[in-house]
Amino acid sequence: MTEDLVRRAVALIAEKKGEHTVVIDLRDSPIPTDYFVVTEGQNPVHVKAIVSGLMEAFPHKAAHREGLSERRWVVLDYGEIVVHVFVREAREFYDIESLWADHIVEAPGAEA
Repeated sequence: MTEDLVRRAVALIAEKKGEHTVVIDLRDSPIPTDYFVVTEGQNPVHVKAIVSGLMEAFPHKAAHREGLSERRWVVLDYGEIVVHVFVREAREFYDIESLWADHIVEAPGAEA
């Protein structure tokens, strides 16, 4: 079930041309979520388009949202999945993938 939600999130991101999408499997970590989905947009307007697409079409409503007004790093917390949408510069600066590099997995439609 959670894997289906990850696939849905990745597909919605792909529809809005999100770039360099990765999925991080956190099920065996102490983090209280199963997956991070990390992607980037070219600029704040593109980040907004990706986030709007997720908020409109994802089968669940985000329990928590952060960064919507700045649109540099938006976090959508769906409980078992947390989606991070960055502008490229913020993604490079925070580099959250490097913290979980050994947990990155393939997902349909995701670019590693």
